[in-house]
Amino acid sequence: MPKEEKNNTQVNIGIGNIRDVSGQMNVAGGHIVHAEKGATVIIGAPAEAVGGLVALRELMQHSSDVRTAVIAFQTDFKVAYEQVDLLGDYKDLHDLLHRLQFHCYNGIVQAAMRFPADEMALDNLTDYALTLEAIIDESRQVVNRPTMQKQELTWIGDIGLTKEDLRRAIDSLDEGSLKKVIWRLNRLLAIQPSRINTLLNLAARALRLPALLSALTRVCDHITSLELEPDKVIAFQSGLQALDKLDRALCELVDDHDRWQSLDVELRRLEASIDHDLVELEMSWPDIKPKAEPLYAGCVDDWADALKREGAALDEALGSNNPAKVRRSFRSYQRRASDRFFRVDVELKAVCGDLRQIGMPLASVLRMVQ
Repeated sequence: MPKEEKNNTQVNIGIGNIRDVSGQMNVAGGHIVHAEKGATVIIGAPAEAVGGLVALRELMQHSSDVRTAVIAFQTDFKVAYEQVDLLGDYKDLHDLLHRLQFHCYNGIVQAAMRFPADEMALDNLTDYALTLEAIIDESRQVVNRPTMQKQELTWIGDIGLTKEDLRRAIDSLDEGSLKKVIWRLNRLLAIQPSRINTLLNLAARALRLPALLSALTRVCDHITSLELEPDKVIAFQSGLQALDKLDRALCELVDDHDRWQSLDVELRRLEASIDHDLVELEMSWPDIKPKAEPLYAGCVDDWADALKREGAALDEALGSNNPAKVRRSFRSYQRRASDRFFRVDVELKAVCGDLRQIGMPLASVLRMVQ
């Protein structure tokens, strides 16, 4: 791999992850999701949810009564399948843009400083060109999925133009073409990740898992009155519980994400003005502080303690009549808040990825009733 490439943020996927009221993980493996206001957050198991739907399919194969019970709710199954698929598609696009930035753009910017004289820079640019081609191919596959609205994805064509410019720069040692590559990618990355992030969050908020859970619960109530294989019935019941956990985790993370995003927008607005005028910060902080503190006041994790200290330091700085100290304190607080927002964003996308796993068994159940 090229020398400048950065490591991606890793999120492990596992089963049965639990945090207690202290916010500490007490079951190994899986997503790390923080506890808010003393709540217990359980990221249940995508594998259990998948196993439950697989068990349901097998029960349908051996019992016409089960199949009839599912037929009554096939609309709920179909809508849930389509929504989960769309959510997964937006997550795939977001991940591709993330790779484009950290596996291509950042390294191209570094290599451009030594291009065309440095042979290592040229070798790295060749590697980045191959990575770019792979990202383009994967992006086209996502675009061709039936859930995607083509008019929203015209920007993917710009990546193709970037590939041509990069090849021209490498083949002709053309600095102008390389500058155009950087310009195109910078423009795209300044707009599209936040836009796709918004679409993903809207899809997560619109996901109607409760309707699917209600349908599955009624099917489960019917199944328990029948004489069926106990192991499969238990697997189905466990899968239903796991899906309920995923739904609750998704709802909490979507709400949490929205609150952190609102704070991030406010802090970015203030950041744009503090270099030439502190009046906006002085006027806004008394309103922002009481909105921000509930996001971390009840949490004992290290990140929350650090934000509490940064908030107290900013309070002190604002009373010191020392503009340089105020700016330092504000930027330190903003960095902490932005880092937390990024981590919540990663957690939300991880849960979206978990939910994508139920798409295939849902489709399999649907095929049996259509």
